[in-house]
Amino acid sequence: MNNLKSIYDKYDTIICLDTETTGLNPQTDQIIDLGVIAVERIRDELFIRDEINALIKLQDKTAKLSPEIVELTHITDEMLQTKGYTFEEIRDQFKEMLNKPGKKLIATYNAQFDLSFLRYFLRGCKFEDLAFLDILTVYKDRALYPHKLYQAVTHYNLDDKVQNTHRALDDTLACFEVLKSMSEEKDDIDKYVNLFGYNPKFGEPKLKIKGITYKPQPYVDKLGKPLYE
Repeated sequence: MNNLKSIYDKYDTIICLDTETTGLNPQTDQIIDLGVIAVERIRDELFIRDEINALIKLQDKTAKLSPEIVELTHITDEMLQTKGYTFEEIRDQFKEMLNKPGKKLIATYNAQFDLSFLRYFLRGCKFEDLAFLDILTVYKDRALYPHKLYQAVTHYNLDDKVQNTHRALDDTLACFEVLKSMSEEKDDIDKYVNLFGYNPKFGEPKLKIKGITYKPQPYVDKLGKPLYE
């Protein structure tokens, strides 16, 4: 077990996260569920230093969740009203986590989606020493289509270890276990930092993340060279 050696040789903290949202457009929709873990390595052991597991109230108090989102996430308007935190409360908690000393790598599955929403969620905030990893991009180099998170969980025999529930913290923990399994399989994860693959059928993302190199990553019948080569 290498415990993500190639990453922790370069970064002090991995911040793994997942979001659930009201829709697909970060300019008009919002995050309603945020799961974050900040993981550090101490004497070759990994520890969760900080955690966020929060429902977030709708900023528009007259808005309602669509039936499709309720069915997908099992989050209801009543849950947001009774258990949710305000946008400002969770934004400030996340900012505090990101502003702690040390070099940080933010890792998530299908990172373009989550980071596009986080760019609006953290609008006006500046953070130093941040880098980004798309776990999905790595997995596409390791396994043939399809590439859903739950399929990556099954591929690495993690079904008994994690829950893939479409709730943010559960999916965050699943992402991190997949990441560790991929590192044990081949410890080249550091080469995917700030490198995102995209489906050439749909073209490059319109809302690009600063500092990211985007490369086409088509579906293939057999695995070839990794995207970073």
